[in-house]
Amino acid sequence: MNIQEYYIDEIMRIAFQAKCEFAKNERERQEIKSKIIMLKRPTAQSEQMPAVLPKEEEMRKYKGKTIKKRADGRYWTRYYDNSGKQHSVYGKTQNECLNRLKEALRQNNNGNMNVTPSVLLGDWLNKWLELYKKPKVKHSTFDQMERYLREITPTILQKPLKKVTALELQTFLNGIDKPRKREKMYMFIKDAFTKAVKNKLLTDNVFDGIDKPKHDKKKSKALTREEEALFVEECKKSKQGDLFLFCLFQGTRLGEALALTYEDIDFDKKTISINKSIDTLGELTTPKTATSVRVIPLFKQTLAILAKLNSGKVFRYDRKTYQHKMVEMCKKLNFEGISIHSLRHTFATRCAEAGITAKMVQHWLGHSTLDMTLNIYTHVNADFERKETAKFDTYFDTYDD
Repeated sequence: MNIQEYYIDEIMRIAFQAKCEFAKNERERQEIKSKIIMLKRPTAQSEQMPAVLPKEEEMRKYKGKTIKKRADGRYWTRYYDNSGKQHSVYGKTQNECLNRLKEALRQNNNGNMNVTPSVLLGDWLNKWLELYKKPKVKHSTFDQMERYLREITPTILQKPLKKVTALELQTFLNGIDKPRKREKMYMFIKDAFTKAVKNKLLTDNVFDGIDKPKHDKKKSKALTREEEALFVEECKKSKQGDLFLFCLFQGTRLGEALALTYEDIDFDKKTISINKSIDTLGELTTPKTATSVRVIPLFKQTLAILAKLNSGKVFRYDRKTYQHKMVEMCKKLNFEGISIHSLRHTFATRCAEAGITAKMVQHWLGHSTLDMTLNIYTHVNADFERKETAKFDTYFDTYDD
């Protein structure tokens, strides 16, 4: 074989090999193409019900929930409720499914699905008292809350909780003639509705549309020195006068004085332990606040009062008896705006006039904050202020020529 024949045979071999390789790849291509055609070829079911939404429909979402189309032609999505349970929502159209989803989420997230139509305002107020107030407040305070809330208009109490309107409650509150009582009623009912919202019994707090009643707290009036002298003389003529003098000279609250026993008095150390109180129901309870539990000095003026008494309870009459007697005495003496609590204010005023520090008086009175004591110090009697002004004016007399 010459060189020419060799190259011709080699070229033919390479050409044949290339042709075989091409044929092999073509077969693979044909097989792959056949498979692709089979995969793309629609079945009888899929030809009738397309499984995939057009892109613009498939991507339609609401609060992270995608609305998809099912094989049966309906639209579908799902969500989780507050307890973690999964729920499905369906619709014949995408808009129908969307509206049903919105309603389901509103009920779930806002708690309306937990509202029982039969839950009346009166029933919820009773539940609120038992759950949130009875374990925390004193019996006398709880009793006051019950009495006040029973005064709500019956037609309002008998309405479903979610149907009570701000207009109805505002009208009721405006009809309460006593400012302090109106303020308390506002606070009680508002807290009840706030708890209803937090418990998802309501979507919105109806009190957002109610104006808070204005109440200018009356400052307790103190007796002037002249009035105090008249009052002391009148107390000496009355069986109930000893308690009034005790409150005047020691600065205690009425309930603290009523609960006082001889075991609370240390005549040797000249101290009195204030550790209990008698509430408005006549029941023995703890003092008003934690700082109200205290040991105070037994002042000289009080010794004469206690010397007449022997054992057991120091003061034997009940709260109403003393309150009625105080009204009678003030009427006789032509005192206006004076109550038993005014005696405590008078004590604080005399302390301010005597130059005793506010911090010390805060302890004697059992005030929870110093501000409460300072408020009394800034309202000392006008006659004392005039005297102090005169002292300051004469201080500069030495500079006159």
